Amino acid sequence: MSDPVDIARLRLLPLFGDLDQHDLMRLAMITREITIPSGGVLIAEGDLPYEVLVIEEGEVDVVRDGERLASLGPGDVVGEMGLLEQQRRMATVTARTDVRAVAISADDLNVLAREMPEVVGDIRTTAADRERRNRLR
Repeated sequence: MSDPVDIARLRLLPLFGDLDQHDLMRLAMITREITIPSGGVLIAEGDLPYEVLVIEEGEVDVVRDGERLASLGPGDVVGEMGLLEQQRRMATVTARTDVRAVAISADDLNVLAREMPEVVGDIRTTAADRERRNRLR
């Protein structure tokens, strides 16, 4: 298991900004930091989902079937749709710049759903908004 993510960093992310000290400390214990160099793939279309990512630094492009769907950056969540819907990844997410992100595993997302349902609710809202936008394309 990796070292916990610093709670001061978690507090700066909009998804976690309203959590109290206790919840941030708990969240820090179940998240891990990942870094991806520019050009690296965070998520590959067709893969099985195993984590959701919250971008701390850097920018990514989201591409499905060769079409760019979105560019995302700090504070944005990626990988939530496949994980919440329990389906294969629907798009490839590639780092446009060096990226640092907070990762939450599928198992730990279930823990969050029990302990901090408001966080998972916000992730679900993000997924629903993206799904609506993608249908309009």
